[in-house]
Amino acid sequence: MNIVNEKMHDIEENEIRVVGGGEKHDDNKKVRWWVWCIAGFVLIGIILLAINLWPKPSPSIGGDDFQNKEDSQPSSIWLNNFDDKLPSCTIINDTVIDTLHLTIYTPYNAQPELLVGGIDTTDTDIILAAMAADLRRDNGKIVGAFVYAGEPLSWGLSKKGYCAIIDGMITIGMADNSPLFEQATEQGGYFFRQYPSVDKGVMIENNPENAAFRRALCVLNGKICIVSCTDRVIMNDFSNSLVKLGVTEAILLTGGTADGWSRGDDGSIIRFGIPHTKNKKYRNYIIFRKQ
Repeated sequence: MNIVNEKMHDIEENEIRVVGGGEKHDDNKKVRWWVWCIAGFVLIGIILLAINLWPKPSPSIGGDDFQNKEDSQPSSIWLNNFDDKLPSCTIINDTVIDTLHLTIYTPYNAQPELLVGGIDTTDTDIILAAMAADLRRDNGKIVGAFVYAGEPLSWGLSKKGYCAIIDGMITIGMADNSPLFEQATEQGGYFFRQYPSVDKGVMIENNPENAAFRRALCVLNGKICIVSCTDRVIMNDFSNSLVKLGVTEAILLTGGTADGWSRGDDGSIIRFGIPHTKNKKYRNYIIFRKQ
């Protein structure tokens, strides 16, 4: 026994023994684990700090950002039907939607404006005209907010649809409050309100249920146009036909017997409505003038 024990404790010169290999703890691994955790937290903190301190782009008005100048309407699309293959003219197309006869007037290479008071039907520069905002029955003044060449003529939010014309560009949409009223005032532009008809491709319901000739200022195939129904129809049915036509935005214009016209290349006039011989002070039109 003593000989065996002595041999077990003796270590030869060329012999290597591993003693307690499964019980020894590597303190260096613990240190490395905590170092990596701390480094990770520091890295996350640096990234969050950099995000918060990174300069935010400020919205600008004008230039390439003109389409985004209305903060509450970031999706507003500003249009001007320019086509270098066409002269200043109005292209007229007829179609039928759900038995309703629609006429589409699309002005090209024309300056949109509002006009208040008498309108000269012999002005050959006007290639398309239609009554825009409604008039009150009691005093004949304009219904809803209205800006004429930078001058506010009327205030009011009775109708949520709007049209703004600034720097030769036009946009239409729907909003309870629109900063475009103030912008049109500041920049010498135009603004009026009407019943909304189509918003983002969805029909907007309105209360009037009388059947009448209807007209709307629309965005169709990326172009601004006026669509007129030659059949008497209630407002909601007309709006529904505009959606089926493919209109993405629309506000109604003064309908019924309200007058307007389109001028052909040869100077001929296609009229709609009934010409008003009595010239009311606040009678107003949206017109498209040759550029």
